[in-house]
Amino acid sequence: MFKTLLSLSLLCTTFSGAQTYQPNWESLDRRPTPPWFADAKFGIFIHWGVYSVPSYAPVLPGKLAYAEWYWHAITEGQKPGANPVDAGSWDYHKRMYGVDYDYRDFAPRFRAELFDPDHWADVFTRSGAKYVVLTSKHHEGFALWPSQEASKTWGRPWNAVEIGPRRDLLGDLTTAVRAKGLRMGIYYSLYEWYNPLYLSDKNRYVAEHMMPQFKDVVTRYTPSIIFSDGEWDLPSDEWRSPEVLAWLFNESPVKDEVVID
Repeated sequence: MFKTLLSLSLLCTTFSGAQTYQPNWESLDRRPTPPWFADAKFGIFIHWGVYSVPSYAPVLPGKLAYAEWYWHAITEGQKPGANPVDAGSWDYHKRMYGVDYDYRDFAPRFRAELFDPDHWADVFTRSGAKYVVLTSKHHEGFALWPSQEASKTWGRPWNAVEIGPRRDLLGDLTTAVRAKGLRMGIYYSLYEWYNPLYLSDKNRYVAEHMMPQFKDVVTRYTPSIIFSDGEWDLPSDEWRSPEVLAWLFNESPVKDEVVID
């Protein structure tokens, strides 16, 4: 298996102090997990985005289905021989929204009008959780913070400040969670299914979209945990994983605290 951005198996539970990590796997693999995580036995993981508007995945015996994969499912479900999950999602979409309803049209309907970050943080605290992880963006590419890269490469408003809720969902929840003494982290998808730049030039996508966007979200919100996903299309060298991890461990504002999967 390819090692990919933030997908390292780090088994150490003590932190040895500051040192410089080189952008190669031999050096990066020596970085221990910060010790706070060994005592944080329970956390809350949240998937939330435009896919929360249809909020649908078929429940089929023996089949895994995820609501956050809705866009992918309704796209694949239109193809001959589609698997039952994708076909079922497309049937639902046709019935509820019509064959011409574009997934991107859900964005204005993702309003988060009942979102109360202080209440969420209170519930998380009372549950006994020690950390919270929110999808900064999933494979659909919609960012829950004011990401310039998201709207630029999509060629349309594609973040929660410019469309839909028109607020910094990630920032608001981060502030509320930390006010309760919990640690806050992010899920971050490397690839984006239908991002025009990703589809046309993956190297440019990594250089002009992923790398600056990742550094932006880390610098803005200083996450204690980063759960990365969506790496399987490319090997680690094309994701420039060692380079990004060296930045994360040496220069980022969370270099001593951040835990990665």
